[in-house]
Amino acid sequence: MLRLLGILLLFSTMIIAGWAQTPAVDSLKSLLARASHDTTKIRISLSLHDLLVSSDTLQSRQFLDKALTMSESQPSEIWFCKSRLKLTKFLYNKGKLQAAQETLWEVKKDCPLHEYPKLEAIFYLEGGVVYHYEGEYDSAVTHFMKALIINERLGDLENMADCYNNIANIYWELEKPDDALDYYQKALAIYEKKSDEKEQSSILGNIGLIYRYKSDYVQALNYYNRSLAIDRKYGNTLSAAINLQNIGALYTKLKNYDSALKHFQESNRLSRQIDDQIGVLYTDHGIAAIYMETGQYNQAIAGFSEALKLAETMNIKEEIKNLYQSLSFVYERKNQFKEALEYRKKYEVWKDSIAGENFASRIKEMEVKYETEKKDKQITLLAREKEIQEKESQRQATLKNASVLGLFLISIVAVLIFYTFRQRLKNQAILAAKNDELKEVNFKRQLGELEMKALRAQINPHFLFNCMNSINHMILKGENEDASRYLTKFSKLVRLILENAETNQVSLENELSLLESYIQMEELRFKGKIDYEISMDDSIEPDNTYLPPMVLQPFVENAIWHGLMHKEKETPGIIKIALKEAEDTLVCIIEDNGVGRARSQQLREKSLLKSKSMGLKITEERLRLLSKIPKGEVIQITDLKDAQDTASGTRVELKIPLS
Repeated sequence: MLRLLGILLLFSTMIIAGWAQTPAVDSLKSLLARASHDTTKIRISLSLHDLLVSSDTLQSRQFLDKALTMSESQPSEIWFCKSRLKLTKFLYNKGKLQAAQETLWEVKKDCPLHEYPKLEAIFYLEGGVVYHYEGEYDSAVTHFMKALIINERLGDLENMADCYNNIANIYWELEKPDDALDYYQKALAIYEKKSDEKEQSSILGNIGLIYRYKSDYVQALNYYNRSLAIDRKYGNTLSAAINLQNIGALYTKLKNYDSALKHFQESNRLSRQIDDQIGVLYTDHGIAAIYMETGQYNQAIAGFSEALKLAETMNIKEEIKNLYQSLSFVYERKNQFKEALEYRKKYEVWKDSIAGENFASRIKEMEVKYETEKKDKQITLLAREKEIQEKESQRQATLKNASVLGLFLISIVAVLIFYTFRQRLKNQAILAAKNDELKEVNFKRQLGELEMKALRAQINPHFLFNCMNSINHMILKGENEDASRYLTKFSKLVRLILENAETNQVSLENELSLLESYIQMEELRFKGKIDYEISMDDSIEPDNTYLPPMVLQPFVENAIWHGLMHKEKETPGIIKIALKEAEDTLVCIIEDNGVGRARSQQLREKSLLKSKSMGLKITEERLRLLSKIPKGEVIQITDLKDAQDTASGTRVELKIPLS
């Protein structure tokens, strides 16, 4: 009887809130029917979408579609941008992450976001949420930080709170509860300052999660209930479903499975009512977990499997990982250890792929960078104010002296001419220094951009994909030792690439180690078709010779893929790398016995995949920025021919400035 009374109370509260919302909806519908201008119709349609999105998704989507259609014929892009950003949020809340990502790309491509800072901040915020759901934490935090900086500049407290909340969510998933709580409290302070009770609901619920993690269940339940009370007051079905889900999880932790099941089932019903697929996913998982804890293993397996299908459909990586773990647990309890081991392996693979150990430290670095930028701006502003005040004081002093010493007009004029001339020289010197500083900043920016492009060019997605497929193939064939050796070399190569990308200079020994790892990987992949030789002058000390990172690998990669890979199979391919030092320059000669540039070009033109390597161009630009060598002498390429004038390979000579 008490359980039924609680459900009736929830329904009655939501109905009352719905009555309170109905006049506003009816009023807007009436205004929409009378509106004559398209911009007015778009504005009203988007407002109706916002009012109905948490209670009537079907009708809400209809108003959003109307705004989307009308915005396409508008001369101003602002409504096009606004309506598609609303669509992005609607799609990811329904678990349609791919569609949300495509809509964001459309906004980035077609909207001049730099002209509308508020929309630009929303773009980064919504993009961060999509990346968060996909488990791309680095990209998510980068987007949230960009949105936070723009909103702070605009003084938009509400959207700043959204950014704080989302950053806290990532800290929470990375098991950093204290950092998460700090950001949640920042967001809550903003909403309390604005007396925005409705928006406090999600923050209170999230703080409840932190206390549950800290095993302070009384505090956790208190925050959940405070949040749920606000949801019932305002008829926020989506947030109510989330709080009911969290309360269910708390009761599961306390082993009060009857109460947990009741809250999960009610949350599941509300989620289905508003077509919240993510809510359905989480509650299905929670219900199945209760079946497992109460010994109903077959029902638990069925529930976990159904939730896994839904998670895979929506590509919710974090939940896919968790469901693999749950299936491993339930099969272990059934003593079906083969199935348990299979799902445990899948769990470990997904865990490693979406939660690297350095995510949290990277977020900290972003926070420090953000705070440093704020302080630098404040220092610059104060310095400018001080400079203005000093100049004003000088001007006032000059005027005062001029009035006092009027009898000495000629002397004063001479002094003023001298002073003006000196100031002009000083300003010219300052301007020249500023220009030099600006050139240096531009140089460093260009070099940094090229180094980032070089890193992206090094970690070729197609190469990584083939490597992972090769490892998987070896595992399936039972070649575990070969797979282990291959994986070891692969991990070493990726580690070296990432380590070298973090510094402007690396030792020649380090660079050659990366190069050998890369060639050995390609040699393993193509079954010994490739061999190599590395030689250097005795005068070179590899551990004391420094050069820019990752300048040799693109040329070796080019030699393999465009020279050696097209050779006849019976003829082995070989790459020879020779190093010598000339003054402050390292001369590197990379020679292969491949098919030559002309034949390689013919094969590429016949291929369906006419890819264009950017690694060579980027490396040449980097070397040219760092070197004073004339343009045509940085990289010299020679076609090799045999006695019959037939192409017998390619020689590349690089001149690399040393530090």
